[in-house]
Amino acid sequence: MTESHNANAQHSTKPYIVTNADGEEFLLPCYSETFRVLMDDKETIRDVLNSLLQLDHEHEIVDLDYEFEKPIDIFMPENDPARLDVWVNTRDHRYLNIEMQNRSHPFFFDRMQLYNAYLTLRGKYDFNRSDYFLNMTEKERKHHFYELPETFSIWLCNFPILRSKDIYKDTWAVYSRHEVCTGNALPLLPKNKYIVVDLPNFLRLRKGVGSREDFWLRLISKGPLQVPATEDPLFLDALNRLRVSRIKPEHFKFMEASMSSDHHVYDAIMADMWLKGEAKTISVFEKLGVSPETIAQAKAILAEEDSETEK
Repeated sequence: MTESHNANAQHSTKPYIVTNADGEEFLLPCYSETFRVLMDDKETIRDVLNSLLQLDHEHEIVDLDYEFEKPIDIFMPENDPARLDVWVNTRDHRYLNIEMQNRSHPFFFDRMQLYNAYLTLRGKYDFNRSDYFLNMTEKERKHHFYELPETFSIWLCNFPILRSKDIYKDTWAVYSRHEVCTGNALPLLPKNKYIVVDLPNFLRLRKGVGSREDFWLRLISKGPLQVPATEDPLFLDALNRLRVSRIKPEHFKFMEASMSSDHHVYDAIMADMWLKGEAKTISVFEKLGVSPETIAQAKAILAEEDSETEK
């Protein structure tokens, strides 16, 4: 697949499918459901994480297990369990969650903090049941009772999220206000980090593909018709997984039915529009048969334009 295909590419009537010049259909992996199709491979996840985290050879992820829509079995309001998009635990007891997000919504940063808390709690739960912990002596387990594993909350955002327009990726952590003011700040809680990727900034700042991270982020944000030709076996396998023709009909039908399954996000956006006096507009859209997904995307675009105007 080359970028030259793009000139003849056609978009399907479905926003998550593109068609190349030969009429073959591919999934766009920037949606949660299609993202999981792309990431359904241990080596792909390992390479994506090592690229994003820029880990040196000594600290890179060697082996891992993963699970999609990891349920978090803790108390939640209205008994509505939380689910993490791509849950990863590594052989050396690091726990990571990768969230693919297509649009912002009210209290998005609160949601990030909430999911980070889920990640920490679930990571601690699994850590205490790992062979590493269970093989300790009784005294050692008492000594390590409050030990937390290293956790990474990774957010791939297909909308502007970073305040700076000069970067596309940032690491967020907890710092001392005093140390920040004196210029000597180091993370106070080094085991817990947010990795936040602003995909619009990435596409604006990184025009070509010069690294494995470039390839993965361009593939995730723009799709398989927008990446350069490659002979890399891992990249080729990933591109092949996105072919619509290889997906079993029953799986594809289930995936399509789940495309708008996060009703909390939709409800939050619609309520926000209603409270801001946009209820009449929403009603007109709904009468015209505009999908909830499209209405939510329109809201996100308007919010972005408002943000640019205020600047």
